Amino acid sequence: MQRGDVTVFSISAVLTAVVAAAVACSLLMFDGNRSTLVSDSSSDSSWLVLTWSPSFCKAQPADPECRSGELVGMERTLILHGLWPQPRDNQYCGVSRRLEEVASKGRGDLPPIELSDGVRAGLQSTMANSSHLSLHEWYAHGTCSGVTPDAYFGDAVALTARVRETLDPLFRDADGGQLPVSAVRARMDERFGPGAGERVGLSCLNAKGEGAYVVDVRLSLPSVAALRTIDESLDLGTLLNEAPPITSECAHGLVP
Repeated sequence: MQRGDVTVFSISAVLTAVVAAAVACSLLMFDGNRSTLVSDSSSDSSWLVLTWSPSFCKAQPADPECRSGELVGMERTLILHGLWPQPRDNQYCGVSRRLEEVASKGRGDLPPIELSDGVRAGLQSTMANSSHLSLHEWYAHGTCSGVTPDAYFGDAVALTARVRETLDPLFRDADGGQLPVSAVRARMDERFGPGAGERVGLSCLNAKGEGAYVVDVRLSLPSVAALRTIDESLDLGTLLNEAPPITSECAHGLVP
């Protein structure tokens, strides 16, 4: 390799690292903004939080994730944001202060976690920039779950697939219009039985001059450690009806 090639390669590597760091920091801000929501769930419950990325990019067009095209390939499906043990301040369990600072600010490298090939592949198809966000989600939330990283993310991926089957068509049909939480709850009741919808809420972000967009769907579930204790089936309908109801941050919002 000639000297010029080395220089170009070095500059390229630095730029790649800078972009990755910017995207990672964006994801942490993205995570933190919604994790400060007031929880009305108890300590024996958890939230599965999924994001409709076109809404996020409408509300935050300058965000590095949106500008980089990181979310383009996942635009028309709900993507996994996180699986959060409740209450909301149940974070960074057994994590050193130094590691917590690294994880919360996205500075430096986080220790890798052991995941099976299947779970890692599942994360790549359900979570944006999964190699960065999964580490933050594990140290911030997964360490309080009482299960291994593989079980934590494996269950989150499986549950995300079930929610996509039910709610993706609703989001796609709302294209350019308003989506009320009542419609989301009615769909969940229809699919999983009366009362399931009360375990689902929406969160919204405002886009300047346009109004509020539905960004997140939150589902109230039993504690992460209890998700598979019933019959190992991870049945979403059963889990919803065994979880506490939650309030919705917004009653309706736009869906691009």
